[in-house]
Amino acid sequence: MNYAQGPNPQQQQQQAMMPYQAQGMAQMWHQQNVMLCKRKILAIAPTFEIFDATGQQPIVFCQEKLFKIKDDIRIFSDSSKKVELLRIKQRNIMDWAGIFDVTDPATGQKLGAWKRKGWRSFARDEWMMCDQNDQQVGRIIETGTAWIRRFFKFIPYTFNFEVMGQPVGTFNQAFSFIGYKAMMDITPWQGLHVDRRMAFAGALLLMAIEAKEDANR
Repeated sequence: MNYAQGPNPQQQQQQAMMPYQAQGMAQMWHQQNVMLCKRKILAIAPTFEIFDATGQQPIVFCQEKLFKIKDDIRIFSDSSKKVELLRIKQRNIMDWAGIFDVTDPATGQKLGAWKRKGWRSFARDEWMMCDQNDQQVGRIIETGTAWIRRFFKFIPYTFNFEVMGQPVGTFNQAFSFIGYKAMMDITPWQGLHVDRRMAFAGALLLMAIEAKEDANR
């Protein structure tokens, strides 16, 4: 598998179509490899942030729309919410498994979709990563003793990112009595034909689903 550094020609063309502010953020998708993901506990609307590995430099700010029948997650460059970078929206209302389309709001282009594997995710959570034509190109798969976590929710979860069957990253929740933190490492995810922004969308979707499940307990 080719792990060459930097965006491929298709990604470079996509960046050229972006407004100036969003274009300035485009390199972030390729330069950031290890990131700290957090969920705000006291926020009115479900709110998530991704920082650099030190936890000092914010990278993206994410807030889910309230009072929506279908999940609608917006990803911004910062908390001012002036520059929208990505959008994750649930496709169908009556869909227990859940299909979430990921689009670039600057161009209106669909980057791909994440689809949860329904009942098959009861024992081990799994999400299919699909391309623009809904063809599977990868997945997020829960690792470790996933079945134990079904009974003891305080145990942190761990996930692997895969593209075409090859491991390209990890998403590991940290143990914490208060708050939510996780580390995402997508260092190997470089120069692949699958847009790297799908990793950010997948991580934020995992956090959003976890927040909803926590609220329903």
